[in-house]
Order: sequence, then C-alpha cells, then structure tokens
Amino acid sequence: MKKRSTLHKKMAVLLVIAVFCVALARLTSLFTGGIFFNELLAPVQGAVMRSWHSAGDYFEYIGHARRISAENEDLRNQLRELTWENNRLQEYVLENQRLLELLDFKERYAEHYSLLGARVISRAPNTLSSMVVIDRGSKDGVQKNMVAVSNAGLVGKVIAVGPSTAEVLLILDREGAAGAMVQESRTPGIVEGTEEGPGLLKMISLPYDAQLEEGEMVVTSGMGGIFPPGLPIGKIIKVEGGGVNKVALVQPLVDFDRLEELFLITGSKQSQ
Repeated sequence: MKKRSTLHKKMAVLLVIAVFCVALARLTSLFTGGIFFNELLAPVQGAVMRSWHSAGDYFEYIGHARRISAENEDLRNQLRELTWENNRLQEYVLENQRLLELLDFKERYAEHYSLLGARVISRAPNTLSSMVVIDRGSKDGVQKNMVAVSNAGLVGKVIAVGPSTAEVLLILDREGAAGAMVQESRTPGIVEGTEEGPGLLKMISLPYDAQLEEGEMVVTSGMGGIFPPGLPIGKIIKVEGGGVNKVALVQPLVDFDRLEELFLITGSKQSQ
C-alpha cells in the first residue's frame, strides 16, 4: 500500500508538470517575437523541458520494468514446469529400474513359483505393527498366508484379504516369525523381529553348539509350512550370548522403508 501511495504521488507531480508544459507552450506561442520575453522565460522553459524529459524517462522506465517483471514471471513459470517435468522423469527412471529388477527376479524364480505382482499403497501408522497394504485382493486370487517377496528377498505373509486389497505382515513383526537356517552351515533356527535395532531381525532357537560367523546368509528353511525353503532373508551382522541362549542379529536384505512393489507367491512349481 505504501509503494502504491508513493507511485500515485509521483504520477500526480508528473501530471502537474505536463499541464504546466502545455500551458507554457501556449503562453510562448502568444508572445513569440519578443526578445525580452524570450530571455525572461528561457530559464523556466529549460527547467520545465528537463523535467519533461525526466518524466518521459520515468514513464519509459516504468514500462521497461513492467516488461521485465512479466518476463521474469514467465521464466519462473517455465522453471517450475521444467522442475516438475524433471521430477516426473526421475520417478519414471527409478520406477523402471525397480520394475526391471522385479522382472529379473520373476524370471529367475519362474521355474519354482507362480508370482503375482502388487504395489504397496499404505503402511501401518505406527511401528508397533509392521504391516503394509497392497493393491491386490481376493478378486486377484489372493489368499491368507500367501508369502510376499521382493527382488531382494523375503518380505512377509498375507494376514487379511479384501476384494481389492490385502494386508501383509512383515517379517520385522514378532508375529511374522519364519523358520530359517544359515545357508552355509545349514544351522537351523527361527527369525523374528527385534527391538535391538531399527529394521533388524534376530535368529533364535539355535543349537547350543552352533558356530555362526558374521556375513553368513540366512534363508528360509521351509519349517512351519508357510514359507517355502531357500528364500533369502538377510545376513548375520552380530552373534550374542552362548549355548542355548545364543542369538544372531540379522540385517534383512529388503529395505522395508523403501518397499514399493512386491510379489505374492500364488503357487509352487517345485516337485513335492
């Protein structure tokens, strides 16, 4: 408001100067030829003309400033559109990479399982329930206890099914425990969620004489009848305790914080 008031004052002054210039020009035309009168008005005419030229420069500046402002606004709009387009293209690139990895996984396991692709559409609102909702349901053939996997490894199992959505309990949850074994030594155990670290698992019920090493791969054992054998779970990062109290901390291969797509195992092609 203050800037607008100042502009109005300047415009009023310029208008007065313009009226004065017109009046002076009229007055001069009436007394043309008198040297005395010309000498008398010369200083005033010069000052008025300088003011007039300054006023013209000011109006030209205003017009130029408005054009620059409009051009800048157009450039800002173009920049926003290019930024949005770049973000969209980046999302397409990342999505394409994920889908290629999922396709590779599906081709590698095609001889063993029938797989149904799904997208994660929501997550549990708190960390007490490690659960995600996917965009597949009973109309797609989804059933309770179907196993969920990603291209990295085991994700969890279906615990509830609706017509077009389903809930998947992640292996991070204590209720999502899975029979497991150390791939190299065939040492059996059970993998379940733990509170010892965010996103970690622990392997329990180990034999008292189990010899475990950091970096060893843990896979599903097939014990329990839900999770098929041989699905990668994670790698041992630490061994704690001893004897019957020995526990191994496992870093899952799946990045659950960034899980966006997964597969459901709808059937097994392996010979029984």
